[in-house]
Amino acid sequence: MVTLTSSMNSRLGVWAIDSGASHNYCNDFTGFEKDSITEANVTIKLRDKKEVPARKKGTVQLNELSMEALLVPEFRISLLSISQLDSYGLTAIFKDRTCSVIDHHGNNHLSATLNQGLYIVPRLGSAHASSTILPQLGSASKSSTTNIWKSDSIDV
Repeated sequence: MVTLTSSMNSRLGVWAIDSGASHNYCNDFTGFEKDSITEANVTIKLRDKKEVPARKKGTVQLNELSMEALLVPEFRISLLSISQLDSYGLTAIFKDRTCSVIDHHGNNHLSATLNQGLYIVPRLGSAHASSTILPQLGSASKSSTTNIWKSDSIDV
């Protein structure tokens, strides 16, 4: 189950690959490209029945991937959705305590290492030789609700 903690425990800039998240969720406003931020009206329902608002969305750069995410500062860590990666045509392969995100040509775009039950994405430096821009998600201008269901308990 995804639970919320105080912002005092927030780990800004830390991303975990999450098979249970329906969208990408970024907890750090500074992680967004400034000109990409737009209004969103999304309510995220957690397994424990709590609801968390996401009022902004935009483009975030995560190592070589540029993708859309919802801003949820209440989450301790940011979540990279497996289902969103799949919708972009990418595949997540889990092997030997590592998750590799590859495209249909087999090119590795992102790797994460298992750490205390979570696949954590290490941050690269700000300079990148190349990046992959993923397509935009559907419009979130209308109010919508997203459910996050987890079989294990983790703090985000």
